[in-house]
Amino acid sequence: MSFEKEIPSNVEVVNILGINDKNLKYIKSVFPNVLINVRGNTIFIEGQDKDAKEIMRIFDEMVMMHDNGQNIEETDIAILSDIKDIQNHGEKKISSISIIENKSIKVKNINQYKYMDLIQNSTVTFGIGPAGTGKTFLAVAAAVKMYSEHKIKKIVLTRPAVEAGERLGYLPGDLSQKIDPYLVPLFDSLEYFFGNEVLAYLIEKRNIEIVPLAYMRGRTLSNACIILDEAQNATMSQIKMFLTRLGENSKIIITGDESQIDLYSKDNSGLKKTRKILSKIDEITVMEFQNTDIVRNPIVSKILEIFPDK
Repeated sequence: MSFEKEIPSNVEVVNILGINDKNLKYIKSVFPNVLINVRGNTIFIEGQDKDAKEIMRIFDEMVMMHDNGQNIEETDIAILSDIKDIQNHGEKKISSISIIENKSIKVKNINQYKYMDLIQNSTVTFGIGPAGTGKTFLAVAAAVKMYSEHKIKKIVLTRPAVEAGERLGYLPGDLSQKIDPYLVPLFDSLEYFFGNEVLAYLIEKRNIEIVPLAYMRGRTLSNACIILDEAQNATMSQIKMFLTRLGENSKIIITGDESQIDLYSKDNSGLKKTRKILSKIDEITVMEFQNTDIVRNPIVSKILEIFPDK
């Protein structure tokens, strides 16, 4: 069957097809039985219905990546062709990643897939983007996967002790009573994978720790995956302190939303400054999620687009 795919007129075709048609040639190599020709901004596809529709989907994803300011490389196309995110009777077939026995997750888009891949292959990974993109849940999932595969012996999760609209010093109760509600999202993610009883046991044995960022000072953590969540509420010196906790055979994941800073002064946030400073270190990678990556109710992305940054 024959299909036509129109690249939007505001998009430079070379940014999609690649220099010297590098991306196009790669797609042709993945689908050798499909004939693909390009004239102007129109892509002509001839082949089996299933393959042709898959190629059209890949081009749609590539245009979306371009619109989000991403450079498209062969590795991106390889991921796109692996995910097979094809509409089928209103449901999506998504790549499944096994995390722990009888527990797997389904990545919902290419950036989630790339994020998991970056965590696996980097020493330090930044996951930056709006709420609802799965950056914290996937970070926890990656840590649990490493733990279940005996690649690490400990999982440490931490957050700066700043609550949206409230300062902890003015909240009732002792420190644990003040901190616990703020760490609930991290508990929830861990409980999803381990269950309540196993999680309680692992916390008691200190194989899993969930602590305020201030409690990280003076420690060196080896054979561990260490996650700093809500990092937009940490200062540059705090993030530096956190990064220098890294010991042998350990990984660090830092997540945050640079539009949701709860510090008294936004200028005190060290997240954006830190990741820019460290961007030239090969072992440190950054995954930037967009509003289009939000996997909660579709209205969430619309709300975030309308609301101004604080």
